[in-house]
Amino acid sequence: MKIIRAEEVHVEEALKLAIGEYENECRQIKQLPVIDVTEQLRVLITGLFRKNYGVVAMCEGEMAGYLAFTGPIDGYFGTCRGAYSPLGGNAFSGNDRGRLCSKLVEAGMKQLLTEAGVTSVALSRYADDPFVERSLVLNGFGIRCSDAVMDLNEFDLNIFHNDLTFTELIGDEKRRILDLRYGLVKHMSDSPIFFPTDIRQYMMHFPKEQSRIFAALKEEAVIGYMSIQDVGETFISETDSMKNICGAFVKEEYRGTHVGDDLLSYVCNVCKKDGIRYLGVDCETLNPNALRFWGKHFKNYTYSHHRRVDERVIGYESYLRKEWISNL
Repeated sequence: MKIIRAEEVHVEEALKLAIGEYENECRQIKQLPVIDVTEQLRVLITGLFRKNYGVVAMCEGEMAGYLAFTGPIDGYFGTCRGAYSPLGGNAFSGNDRGRLCSKLVEAGMKQLLTEAGVTSVALSRYADDPFVERSLVLNGFGIRCSDAVMDLNEFDLNIFHNDLTFTELIGDEKRRILDLRYGLVKHMSDSPIFFPTDIRQYMMHFPKEQSRIFAALKEEAVIGYMSIQDVGETFISETDSMKNICGAFVKEEYRGTHVGDDLLSYVCNVCKKDGIRYLGVDCETLNPNALRFWGKHFKNYTYSHHRRVDERVIGYESYLRKEWISNL
């Protein structure tokens, strides 16, 4: 096996591996849309290989796998510099994918550290590749978030548990959920998630943000909301037949009464009437409430893995050589 820097001449070989991985995931996750993803993946891989942060593994003249990153990104999961390999930005083939993954991670992280000072690394992988997942865990990565999908043709659209009013908020009406947005941001910053967010971004978007917001009303008071948008976190979400949930929150005093389930039923009905077949969602796996709720209705097809490297390692080799020689 020979590991070399990823270049644009490697795109078509990488594309074949990426398409093969998606087709394999579709065979395992029946809720995924069986669509031609060639162009989305070609654009994604080409863009990543042009950024110059990537490696490929060659075996007997053929590509066995690749790992490419976008970045560097300042303030990535903290105050450090980071990089991210999105779904389709990596692929591993053969019967020894765990070892292949480990070798590419070693080479890719060394490249990021020495050339860009990156100490926070994340990559998105399909959920049903236990060999690669085990390799990542043994290489110090932990699962941080996931993407999931629902086929609306398999969802019962007529189940409602509460006598509530549901409506779409338009324009300046979207401000009615500001206190719920605050509650969501606060919830995400608490244990065990510890995910702080710049609250100002939520104050600046109304009423211009493009997401559609649906509210659950009890006597005209908004007690929960759910929002959707055209594009999610993966190239799969770009298909015209899919919408993506990008936020949801129910007031604490109404949790456990199926308000969230009823909101989801309402949103699914709206999407189905608009000719949408699939609904996607992404959530932090560190958020147990969200994970349990979405897991009732959606099927996970990705997990994002993250590793934080001790930043003191930057420049450590020069320091080590200097101190070692001075003490001989």
